[in-house]
Amino acid sequence: MKLEEDILIPSALEINPYTYLDIVLKYQYYLKIINYFGGYILVQQIYKFSGKSEHQTFNDIHAMEESKLLKIISLNNKNKYILLTNTSIKYLKNKFNVASPQKPTSTQLKASCFLAEYITQPKDFFDLSKPYFWFLEKYKKEIQNFKNESPAVDKNFLNSNREKVKQINNEKIKSIDGNDRFSLLRTSKIYFDTCENGVVTILILDFDRSKSWIYNSLLEKIEPVFRNLSIYNSYNIKILTMNENRKERLEKDKSKISRKGLLFLKDINVINLNTDRFFKSMVQKESFLKDIDKLEIATLQEKLRIKSI
Repeated sequence: MKLEEDILIPSALEINPYTYLDIVLKYQYYLKIINYFGGYILVQQIYKFSGKSEHQTFNDIHAMEESKLLKIISLNNKNKYILLTNTSIKYLKNKFNVASPQKPTSTQLKASCFLAEYITQPKDFFDLSKPYFWFLEKYKKEIQNFKNESPAVDKNFLNSNREKVKQINNEKIKSIDGNDRFSLLRTSKIYFDTCENGVVTILILDFDRSKSWIYNSLLEKIEPVFRNLSIYNSYNIKILTMNENRKERLEKDKSKISRKGLLFLKDINVINLNTDRFFKSMVQKESFLKDIDKLEIATLQEKLRIKSI
């Protein structure tokens, strides 16, 4: 294999030189993909993004495990997931002092699973600047057309958006650290997906979301983004859920959701990704049960307390 340039191995990272070379030459794509999804992904789902045969991907995964670049952890008696190690994180961040990766909670792993099932191009999906890039590029293009006195110039677009350019560029800058308006929605498991002809598609991950939760999220979290940025015409919602029963329930619920105050909402669609198949088994591993969110445990305990009264 001929290299375009020499590979410099940073001694400050304290990564075995042979391991470092293996990452650069064979494994960095895998590590980046897994990192997109939070540093963990189901083994079955990494095949989707590897670009290699299942046999070669299987060999690569286990070779990376032997090199301590990742851990393969049993989720239940049928499924396993991959977790990046400290060495991988040091390489990805190019820093020696990094926090050791922790096992994901139930909610975190299910969110990763939802997204891995839905997404086709992780690099594009997880590009936090994409909500703003199209607008800034179009404005730049129209400015150039105007300067060149091109008959194709969209003067209406320039005139109506002149005051918005600085605001949108600031949001793009904030997106580098995940502090822009769309990125902040991710804490509620709400994601910007695409924008076409001024219509944005927003994803909501379903964790037994109630009608009131959906309505309040639309009204209090999503609508303010569109009112403030005002470079979009409207938005569609896609609710990603885990089985057909939940889809049927959400289909009934969505028709009852109030439209009061939802000025930019166009439509709500429910998509069943059938992710339950990964989490159901005859025997659940105790180690995974211990990783359930503390909030989930507290909620269950409160329900049991109320029933016992």
